[in-house]
Amino acid sequence: MTGVAILFAPRFLRIGVAAIFLDLYGVLVDSVVVETLYNERMAAILERRFGGGLDRWLRTWMESYERYQAGGAELDRRPGEEREGDAWVEAVYELNADQMRYALQHMGCEIPADLHDFAEAAEAETVRGIDGTYPDVRPALTALQDDGHRLFLSTNANRANAESALVGGGIRGFFDGLLMLETGRAKKDRPYYWRRAFEHARSRPEEAIVVDDQARFLRPAHELGARGVQLIRAGLRRATGEFPVLDSLAAVADVLR
Repeated sequence: MTGVAILFAPRFLRIGVAAIFLDLYGVLVDSVVVETLYNERMAAILERRFGGGLDRWLRTWMESYERYQAGGAELDRRPGEEREGDAWVEAVYELNADQMRYALQHMGCEIPADLHDFAEAAEAETVRGIDGTYPDVRPALTALQDDGHRLFLSTNANRANAESALVGGGIRGFFDGLLMLETGRAKKDRPYYWRRAFEHARSRPEEAIVVDDQARFLRPAHELGARGVQLIRAGLRRATGEFPVLDSLAAVADVLR
């Protein structure tokens, strides 16, 4: 077995069949691979729709992405209670639409009346064409499913990005449910998100295992009663916490046996 958590195996073996919540970027999908291909694909999609030259679209979209990242960081600085519920969902939707608005305006394009729907459709088309899954993911998901576990995605991303990433990687069919912006309706560091997650999975927290590369997203689920596993893949630097650390999804499947 890979990883360093073999000493923790007995505790996890006692849980039996579990509802397992798996993070998207960092656990299932390589964000560096997706980000590189994402910007190129989005620029190509918009150029086909509006014209204007691929290089110009790529430069403009990269500028819009920098603004998007800054806007996302600002949203994350909101007080905890403002990072949950309908207001949080609308704020993220507006951030996504604003990125598209910026790019279209700077390319001299007419802004669609249904900007939100247009942005979501472009996002889904872009991400569906990218396979950024880590090499160990499909065999590990197969092993977890064969062992009777129910699998759920847990991410901060919206459906257009999250579900499309699973489709692009050919792994959507492994999942019994998706916890994302539209269903979790909160940031993953909020207990609100995890209460909704366990309700969605029809699972008691004590029957759940949460796998994430960020310890701060594991803590609220753990405080509700779930077991947390931090997965830190080779080459990634993450602050560790009180959770067992593994280095591959295959190791998670091994530990649960």
